[in-house]
Amino acid sequence: MEQEFYRAMAHRVRELAGRADPFIRRRLLALAERYEAKGGKPSPLSRSAERPLPPLRIVPPATAIPVSGEA
Repeated sequence: MEQEFYRAMAHRVRELAGRADPFIRRRLLALAERYEAKGGKPSPLSRSAERPLPPLRIVPPATAIPVSGEA
């Protein structure tokens, strides 16, 4: 069970690294490697059967400035 958690976290971190700038990408990939080490290397069969994580939902922040046009 714990191995599944670390493998899932490694997968999620690698997905985030794919969308990050180069500096952050290096750090995220290093973190993913540490998660993989804790979770054990998955076999090729378990990696192909791995369920993809749902996409992250990004909600824009509410504006603090009223749009009424008053200055």
